[in-house]
Amino acid sequence: MKPVTRRIGLRMLAGATAASTLTGSVKAADVLAGGSDPIFAMLEEHRRLQTLRCELYDEWDRAEYEAGDEHGRRPVALIHWRDYHIGGSEIENRRDQLLREAEIDPAIIEQEYLDARARWQAKLAAGKAWDERAGMAVKCEKLDRATEAEDECAGRLSRMKPTTAAGAAALIQYVIDDEICPEVEWHMAALKTAIAALNSI
Repeated sequence: MKPVTRRIGLRMLAGATAASTLTGSVKAADVLAGGSDPIFAMLEEHRRLQTLRCELYDEWDRAEYEAGDEHGRRPVALIHWRDYHIGGSEIENRRDQLLREAEIDPAIIEQEYLDARARWQAKLAAGKAWDERAGMAVKCEKLDRATEAEDECAGRLSRMKPTTAAGAAALIQYVIDDEICPEVEWHMAALKTAIAALNSI
């Protein structure tokens, strides 16, 4: 089979989109060809976990809104640092950016970074305390577990090499249907895996 280059891969994405419009579903093709490909079971598992996570998020979002009437709004886990409202890994990224720009004494940046991390941790603690007061802790834990399960499954999905052309097409279409985004790591990894599979078939 002719190797699939990035350009050809992009054309395949466009073709897969057109094909889905015509057929209405990848599953119909799955029955005709490649149904034994294990990628299909993995796609269904990720779809199930994604649906569960969305349902739990909607439930959590409604409950948080309703709890706000009595307990006020939940503290947002973001802090302000040099014109940016950031949290989590964004704090490390901001420190690295400031160090690369070399316009401020590195010692000052490091001290500000430690302060930013401490303030962010305090925001996280305040959020957890709010969850306890508002009776949201269990819902948060369930949502966190569902999110972790979906993320773990997405990682396995992106690394699973389809064994059939139909399976590779289904994987590509699944990523497109998930609103393909270059910033979503598993999207890009899955597309690379699908193209590698097509090159080996």
